[in-house]
Amino acid sequence: MQSVKHVLAVTALVVLHALMAFADPLPPSIDRFYTPKNDDWKGKEPGYIIDHRPIELPSLVPGAESPLTAHQLLFVTRNASNCPTTSVTTVIRPQHANPNRLLSYQIAYDSADVNCSPSFGLQKGAQLNARLWNQIQMAFVLPYLMSNERPLGKRPFINIPDYEGNNAAFTVGPQSGYHTLDSIRAALNSPNYTGINPAARAVMFGYSGGGLASEWASELHASHAADLNIVGAAIGGPPPNVTNTYIHVNGTQSPLNIWAILGVMNAFREVDDFMRGDIITQYGSFFLGPLTRCSNPELNPPKIPSNANVTSWFKSGDEFLFRFKHILDENGAMGRLINKTHKPNFPLYIYQGTDDNITAPIGDTDQLVSDYCKAGTKVRYVRYVGRDHGQTLIAGMYPAWTWITARFNGVSVLQCSVKDVTKDDGGDDDDDGDHAEIAGKGFGAGLEEAASFGQNRLSSEDL
Repeated sequence: MQSVKHVLAVTALVVLHALMAFADPLPPSIDRFYTPKNDDWKGKEPGYIIDHRPIELPSLVPGAESPLTAHQLLFVTRNASNCPTTSVTTVIRPQHANPNRLLSYQIAYDSADVNCSPSFGLQKGAQLNARLWNQIQMAFVLPYLMSNERPLGKRPFINIPDYEGNNAAFTVGPQSGYHTLDSIRAALNSPNYTGINPAARAVMFGYSGGGLASEWASELHASHAADLNIVGAAIGGPPPNVTNTYIHVNGTQSPLNIWAILGVMNAFREVDDFMRGDIITQYGSFFLGPLTRCSNPELNPPKIPSNANVTSWFKSGDEFLFRFKHILDENGAMGRLINKTHKPNFPLYIYQGTDDNITAPIGDTDQLVSDYCKAGTKVRYVRYVGRDHGQTLIAGMYPAWTWITARFNGVSVLQCSVKDVTKDDGGDDDDDGDHAEIAGKGFGAGLEEAASFGQNRLSSEDL
C-alpha cells in the first residue's frame, strides 16, 4: 500500500511539474523571480547574477516548436541615481550559435507599465498586449534568429534586457544605459546556463526607444563598463533630447508624450507628486491609464487621441518642463557626457529620417553625431532624406544588419562619415565609408563580403 502511495505521489509531482512547465507565465508585477530572496545582492558588483531560469519562447513558425532556447537572468545593476537595484535580461540561443558573439538587442517597448517588459512579453503564453509589443519586434533581428550550419552563418547569442528596469522608467536615459551595460555583463557571466563565451565580443542594437537605451549605454560605457568587450553599436531613430521630443510630437504623437511623462514619474518621486496634483480631473483616466497598458486591466483605459494637446491637460500647462529641467536634462539630453577623455572605445552606426515624426528634429541628431566625432568616436551617420520614423525603420534595417555583421567580423571603421540617402537612391545606404561595397548588396551578399574583409583579423574559432 505504501509503495502505491509513493508511486501516486511521484506521479502527481511529475504531472504538476509538467503542468507548471506549460503554464502561462506570470507578469513581472507578481512573478517572484523578479524579487531577490534576500539582500545579499546589494554588496555585489553590477552584472552579478542573483537568479536564473529557462523559459519557453513561441515558435517563429505557427504550429512548429521553436528551435530557440532562452534563459533569463536576474542581475545587479544601477538605477537613475546610480544606486544598486536589479533587473532581468533574456538571453536567446539560436541553433548553431556562435558562443564568441553577443548581440544585445534593446527592444522599443516604450511603456511605464513593468508588465510590458520584454522578459514577460517574449515568453510563450504572455498577456496579449505584452506579446504584441515585444514579439513583433523580433522581426528586426530575424536574420540572427535563423538557423544555418555554415561557419560564416553561425548566429550570435541575443541579449534582450528589461532596460527600463523594475520601475518601468521609460525615457530615463542613464538608467536604461546602466541596465543595458550590466545586462551584457550578466550575459557574459552566464556560461554555465547559456553556453556563451565570457570573452565574447558584443554589439548593441536598438531603434527608437531601443536606440535611446543603446545610445545611453554607449555614452556611459567609458565610466561604467569600460572593460566590456563591445565592438560596436547600431542606433536607429534615437530621441537625443526628450524635452525637444515632447515639443516636437505634442499634438501629433501625443500618446508617446504620456508614456514618457509617466516613465519619468516612475523614477522620480518629486515629478510624480507634482504631475498627479497638476492633472486636470477630466483627463486623469487618460493620463494614468497607460500605467496598466500591459497589465490586462478589467476595463480598458480611454484611448489617448494622437492629436491631443497634452500640455492643456495640466493646470500649469508645460511648467513641468521648466520646474524639472535639471532632471530632464540629466536624464534625457544625450551627448552631455561625451568628451575626448570620456567616450566609447567602439564605433557607432547612427541612422535617422530627416522627417522623423516620433523622436526629435534631425538637428538634434546632427549635433549628437558631431559631439561624438569631435570627441574621437568613429561614427557612420546615415540620414534618410524625406523619411519619417517608420519609413526609416524599414529602409535602414538591411544596412544596419550589414554593419553589425561587419563589426562582428572585425571590419575597421577608420573615420567619421555622413551619408544622405534619398528616395531616388532606392532607400539603401550604399556607402559604408571605409568599405563602400559592403552595404549596397543586400544582407546575404554583404554578410559574405564583410566576412571576407575580416578574415585576416580572425581565427577560425571566431567564425
